[in-house]
Amino acid sequence: MKVRFLLCGMLIASLVQAQTLSDSIANTIALRTKHNYELPDATPYAQGIRAEDARFLVETLASKEMQGRETGEEGQRKAADFIAGQFKQAGLPAKGDRNTYFQDIRLRNTSWKDIGLKVNDQEFKNRTDFYVFPTYNPDKPLITFKEVVFVGYGIDDPAYSDYEKADVEGKAVIFYEGEPELADGKFVITGESRRSGWSMDWKKKVQIAKQKGAVMAFIIDQKFEENVKSNKKVLSSYGWRTVNVDEDKTAESFLNNIFISAELAKIILGNKADKADAAIAELRAGKKSKAVKVKAKIEVRLDKESKELSGSNVIGFIEGSDPVLKNEFVMVTAHYDHLGSPDSTVIYYGADDNASGTSGVIEIARAFAEAKAKGVGPKRSVVCMLVSGEEKGLLGSRFYVDFPIFPLKQTVADINIDMIGRTDDRHPGNGNYIYVIGSDRLSTELHVINEFNNQTYTKLELDYKYNAKDDPNHYYERSDHYNFAERNIPSIFYFNGSHPDYHRPTDTADKINYEALAKRAQLAFYTAWDIANRPNRLRVDVRGK
Repeated sequence: MKVRFLLCGMLIASLVQAQTLSDSIANTIALRTKHNYELPDATPYAQGIRAEDARFLVETLASKEMQGRETGEEGQRKAADFIAGQFKQAGLPAKGDRNTYFQDIRLRNTSWKDIGLKVNDQEFKNRTDFYVFPTYNPDKPLITFKEVVFVGYGIDDPAYSDYEKADVEGKAVIFYEGEPELADGKFVITGESRRSGWSMDWKKKVQIAKQKGAVMAFIIDQKFEENVKSNKKVLSSYGWRTVNVDEDKTAESFLNNIFISAELAKIILGNKADKADAAIAELRAGKKSKAVKVKAKIEVRLDKESKELSGSNVIGFIEGSDPVLKNEFVMVTAHYDHLGSPDSTVIYYGADDNASGTSGVIEIARAFAEAKAKGVGPKRSVVCMLVSGEEKGLLGSRFYVDFPIFPLKQTVADINIDMIGRTDDRHPGNGNYIYVIGSDRLSTELHVINEFNNQTYTKLELDYKYNAKDDPNHYYERSDHYNFAERNIPSIFYFNGSHPDYHRPTDTADKINYEALAKRAQLAFYTAWDIANRPNRLRVDVRGK
C-alpha cells in the first residue's frame, strides 16, 4: 500500500484550513501535493518496533556482563559484538573496517606528569602565574637557560620587525601579545586604525622565534586572569580525543611556549623591566624596536603523560533502492558506551543512557531491513550507527565525521537518539512525550517533517524546551548529532530529559518504560523514512547551528 499525494487545489485549501493541523503540517501536505510525490506506507514496518524486542536489547546491553560498556574496556567490546550480531541477523552487510561491522577508533588522553616554572630559584604556579597550551608544546621534562631576550611583540614583518638587531640563538625570548600601536591610535604595520593579522596569530610569533634559533618563548598576556578562565578546559590537559594522525607532530613543530602574567614578566626581566617598558614607549613614539638582553636563571618543566585506548563505532547499512538517490545517506545514530565499572562493587549500567537509544537504532535498522526485503526499501541509503566514546566527549561521532565511511557531502541528515526510555520531572509518569532538539537549527524542512509524522502517526507531545538557544543545559551541544550539525548536516536529537538516576549506578533496565521507548523510536523511524524516500534532499535554509 502507498500513501499518494495528488495535485488538487481543493485538497490544499481544505488542509490549510483544517483546525487540527498547524500551518507547518499543512505546508508539508501542500508541498507533497504540489510536487505530486508519494511515499511507501511505513506503518507495517514501524509497527515492528515493539516494546518486547526493545526490552531484550536493553536488558542485554545494561546487564552485569556488559560491565557498564566503558570505551576501551571489555564491556564495550562485548556490547559492540552484540550490536554487530544484531545487524548480521537482520541481514545487513558489513561496511566497516576490514569487511567488519566496526569502524575502529583510537582515543588518547594527555596530561601533565610535571609542569613547573622556576625563576632565580623562585617557583611559580601553573594557571596562577603562567599557563600552557599542551597542543602546541612538545614534551620537554626539563629546559634550563641563563639568558632571555625581550623582543617587543615578537613580530618579523616586512613593515616592521622586532628581530632586526636581536641575537636570540640558543636563548629564550619574551614578548607581548598584540602588535605595536602609535600614540595617534594607528598601528605600525597597517598604518591605519585596523590591526594586522599579527594581533590574532600568537602561534606565528612562536614559529618565528623558532626560526630565529630561540629555545623558549614567553608570551606576556595582559588579560591573563580572563584568558585563564576562558581556556580552563584545555590548559592543563587535552582530555580524551580521537587520534588517527599523530598529533604529537603538531606539538613537535612548535617551540616550547608559555603565557605569563605581567607580574611574572617583571620578575623575569628584573632590573631590565624599565628598559623593556622604555622600548615599548619608544615604539609608540614611532621609533624602531630595541631588543633587551636579560640575565636570569630559569628552569621550565613540561613533562607530558599520555594514555591510549581503543573503541569502535558499529555500522548497520541499508542500501537505497534508487540508482541515483542511493548515493545519498541518512544517518541514524546513538551512543552505546557508558561509564563502566570503576571497581568490582559498582557498575554504571546505563539502561536509559544509552541502552535505550541503542535499542531504538537497532530496531530502526531492522525495520528498514524488513522493508527492503519486501521490496519497499528506502530510496536513499540509511546508515544506522552506534558510536562509542560519547561519554568521553562525543569522540566516536567526532571520529566518524573526521574520517567518514560515507561521504559527508552526500549525507542529508542525522537522526540521533540519546535517552528515550524514561520520564522526567516535567512529565512525571507520562511517557507520551519526547524532547526534540535541533530540528530547526539548520533546516526548516526537517522540523516540519518531524512534526508531520508525529501528527500523522505517533501523536507524542513534542517538547521544545531544550531546543532554546539560551538553554542553560546546552543539550544541543551534548550529544552525537552535534558533530554532524557542525558540518552543516541537518540534525535532530530525541531525548526524554534527565532524571535522578542519570549517570548513576541506579540507571537500570527495570526502570525503563518500554512502551514509551518503542513509540519514540517509531517517531524517529517515520522521520528517517520520510527523509530517505522524498524526491529532494533536505534544504539547509537556516544560518547557524
